[in-house]
Amino acid sequence: MAGKKLDAFHEWFIPKRRRRTGGTLYIASIAGQFFYPSDYWVTVMASGIIFFLSAWPSFVHDKR
Repeated sequence: MAGKKLDAFHEWFIPKRRRRTGGTLYIASIAGQFFYPSDYWVTVMASGIIFFLSAWPSFVHDKR
């Protein structure tokens, strides 16, 4: 059962949505640090950066 849900999530979480989610988490972490300073926002920022950068196609990194 969990395998089907995970596969459905992978099909739904396309790179465009990953970039949008990552950017939203990153902006939310910056706003959160401004309004409510805490060490927690670093984890939100890190996950936003990871989502955002994982959405770029692999062929962009291969051109050197």
